[in-house]
Amino acid sequence: MKLLTVQPALPDIHATADSNKSYRRYFLVICLLYLVIAAVLAVLVRWGVMDEDFHLESSLPFAKSGVNNTTLYNHVPPTGVSSHIWFAAWVWLFPGITYVGLRLITCAFLVVLVAWTYTHMKTLSTDAQRKVLAATLFMLAFPYFFLSVSTVMTEGPSMLYLIAGLLLLSISRLQRLLPFFLGCLFLGLTTISRFYYIPLLPALAVVLFVTDWKEFIKTGTKSITTNKVLMYLAIAVSLLPLVGLIVLWGGMTPPAFHQWSKLRSGISFNAFRPVSSLTLVGIYAAPAVLVNVNWRSKGIRSIVLISLGLALVLALFRVNLLHDSSSVNDVFSGPIEHTLAWFTARGNLVLSLGMFGIYGLSFLSLAVVGEKVIRYIRQQDFSDGGLVFSIVFVVFFIASQAFVGGNHPFFDRYLAHPWPFMGYILVALFPKFLNTRTYLVLAAYTVLSVMILVKWGIHQDSLGFIGASSSGAVMDSETGTGRKTGVGRRSVGYTV
Repeated sequence: MKLLTVQPALPDIHATADSNKSYRRYFLVICLLYLVIAAVLAVLVRWGVMDEDFHLESSLPFAKSGVNNTTLYNHVPPTGVSSHIWFAAWVWLFPGITYVGLRLITCAFLVVLVAWTYTHMKTLSTDAQRKVLAATLFMLAFPYFFLSVSTVMTEGPSMLYLIAGLLLLSISRLQRLLPFFLGCLFLGLTTISRFYYIPLLPALAVVLFVTDWKEFIKTGTKSITTNKVLMYLAIAVSLLPLVGLIVLWGGMTPPAFHQWSKLRSGISFNAFRPVSSLTLVGIYAAPAVLVNVNWRSKGIRSIVLISLGLALVLALFRVNLLHDSSSVNDVFSGPIEHTLAWFTARGNLVLSLGMFGIYGLSFLSLAVVGEKVIRYIRQQDFSDGGLVFSIVFVVFFIASQAFVGGNHPFFDRYLAHPWPFMGYILVALFPKFLNTRTYLVLAAYTVLSVMILVKWGIHQDSLGFIGASSSGAVMDSETGTGRKTGVGRRSVGYTV
């Protein structure tokens, strides 16, 4: 099966040195454009977006008492701690900082990372630059990007840690020990900022092993060097903060969270959750994948028939793959689940038709991408470490959902974790993927991203003081508690 062979809007992999610079320029201009929009939204959108109150309040103990066993043990959010420590550091440094200030700091550091990446891209090949650009585009255009970086939410700092870690790993080229070790440390911070990033370091270990195994087959024990052993040790050391939290809490979830929220989360087997997350991956990837499929190619007919046949069976029996019956159903969910709720309200026939459409798109896109991934694995050409890392992370991310127990739903916005890696996979496996149709899909996603954040309301005071925001009852997605938004004061309110 092949995708349409269209000339990419950006330079191809045989570009000249001048075209090579174009990738970097596209990267810089696009990133700055998105971050300017993010900064404007950070100022204009009123306080109380989703869990902002919760995460700010949970950061204050670190600002007041520091990071110690007591503050870590009494931590409430189940997402991790390093994002809250990030916010706490700025509250401690600038006691009068407003929530807008906290939002803008995240945007500002993203600009710094963009500049650093732009400089580093000089050392990369044209093909590598193209893949970096694709991964970046997918990250920026994800429908929850602005919700992540323009708010006081844990996704923003985790994105900073992730980008810094991946950048340092790229600089190391899996050979230089110091940047590799620093990159691992940042991935470790990413892991304890959002536990959905736990597969990062195991995926890196797989990439390192695959690379070393090829050398071991050729040269035997001579390939085992002190430098390589230290790299594996760096990965293990970077996992210690996660291990420490698990030991301190007696599990993956802080004890205080279960005392505070009706949501329950912990380690137990859940066969449904990987199916749900994989289906959502297919749904969100479908527009970008399916607009590029050559529907006349060999083998596409069987894929279409199998995918639509499975979708039809599930739709006829109205099997909801997107919501576990054991999960709570009165917390914030994404547009897909809202769409299914709209179908449900209009009767069984409409619901079945809606499910058929959603599942059909999801299964088709998954089949198209899956066929390419299987073909790539069979070729056993694992020279592109970034592609191996991306595939392994996405697979580990989906598989790890089987061990997330409790009644905590899998929300659409959790796809922000694997999404940059999906972009890398698509552009690596489908060389003509970056074209006008793909850009139009990503532009539509960007509009949706703005709409998702703006629905919380534009602040009347452009300075964004907390005291000016209006209160309104919301149901938090990760806390499962209803409360008033707006902390009712101009600054964070912590005094050193």
